Amino acid sequence: MASYEWIKLSWNKNYAPHYIPCCPHLDNPNMLLLLGVPGYASDDFFLSTLSKYGEIVEAKSQPKPSAIPKFHIPNGSKFFRDFSEPCAFRCVFVQFLNPDGLTKFLAAAKMGISYHIAEYSKPLTGYRKWAAEHQMMYPDETELRKECEEYIAEFDEREKLKLQREKEMAEKPDEDGWITVTKSTKFGASVESAQEKKKDYDKKMEKRKKEMLHLYSFQERENRKESLAVLKQKFQEDKEKIAKMKSARKFKPY
Repeated sequence: MASYEWIKLSWNKNYAPHYIPCCPHLDNPNMLLLLGVPGYASDDFFLSTLSKYGEIVEAKSQPKPSAIPKFHIPNGSKFFRDFSEPCAFRCVFVQFLNPDGLTKFLAAAKMGISYHIAEYSKPLTGYRKWAAEHQMMYPDETELRKECEEYIAEFDEREKLKLQREKEMAEKPDEDGWITVTKSTKFGASVESAQEKKKDYDKKMEKRKKEMLHLYSFQERENRKESLAVLKQKFQEDKEKIAKMKSARKFKPY
């Protein structure tokens, strides 16, 4: 069970302090864990104030403590953020370069440390923060369009390289002689098979339509009789035509 030390954190000297428990991280001897940190105390605040005890690698926060801190890596976009910044109480992980820095801080915390946010930084609060968040809802159209076009161009380039790699993998067998089947190659092969299946389906549907022309057996018999009569008539006409052609070939000197 980790033993906690307490530090005092307030907006300025006129406000009542907020007590923050802190302790070493159980799985990392160089990491400091601070719990219940209010939203007006940023990660940069701890990075700057605690650096006097030792060199700090990074200071990151997350909503809840965990055995392995899962720090979010921002995507670098000014308009499309893929995470929500913690605005309520959260936990902060401070990674020292050496364990001596953590030891010095805990010793100072045992003696009593008090920080006033207004002396180090002036974060946006109250209506100023609300006004800044409201202004972010209506970004500049030119900058927004520029960022979207740059992202689309980068995405198209990545997809182009991905398809090219998959095509090379599909054409070249590996050491064992196997060819890797990727999504793009499967899709390309299925186009021809889909066309053949469509042709077969059209033939089956055409045949089915012909079969459904005559629902009853007497209709089929009458149809056969009519077809036979047409064939007989055609045969008779062809026979007469052949006889005329034979008579026309005979030699008639007078």
